[in-house]
Amino acid sequence: MFRFRLQRLLELREQKEQEAAGAVAGAQSAADAARDALASLDALRSAGRDRLLVAQGATDSAGELRAMAFMLEQLDRHAESATERVTDAEGVLAAREEDLRSAFRDRRVLDRLRERAVDEWRHAETQQDRQTMDGIALSRFTLAMARTGRGE
Repeated sequence: MFRFRLQRLLELREQKEQEAAGAVAGAQSAADAARDALASLDALRSAGRDRLLVAQGATDSAGELRAMAFMLEQLDRHAESATERVTDAEGVLAAREEDLRSAFRDRRVLDRLRERAVDEWRHAETQQDRQTMDGIALSRFTLAMARTGRGE
């Protein structure tokens, strides 16, 4: 029966790879959420600008215009903050993806070692089987020769 001497290490590497894949999924979700928030803020900002342009021609109230301008300034600040969050989230995502690639490489190295060890084990087993069969055949031949009296 084949036993890979680094099996426990291989299992740990597989576990690390699975954890890295989970971290990538979480980072991807966070990046998607940050992008969605930025897109929503951009849509609000665009709608607010459109309202401000319409309001400039339709109203005489400077207070309303100032309130709308203030609202747009606040949306701009939030959008800048959201842009930073997107950049940060994408940075975390890139780091997690690199961790996953590294974990994959580490596991793959052990997989290849295991494959080689299995091949060597199979080859050794085949050689042993051949030697056993050759021994049996030789002993039968020798016995048959001795029975016929030609063993001299």
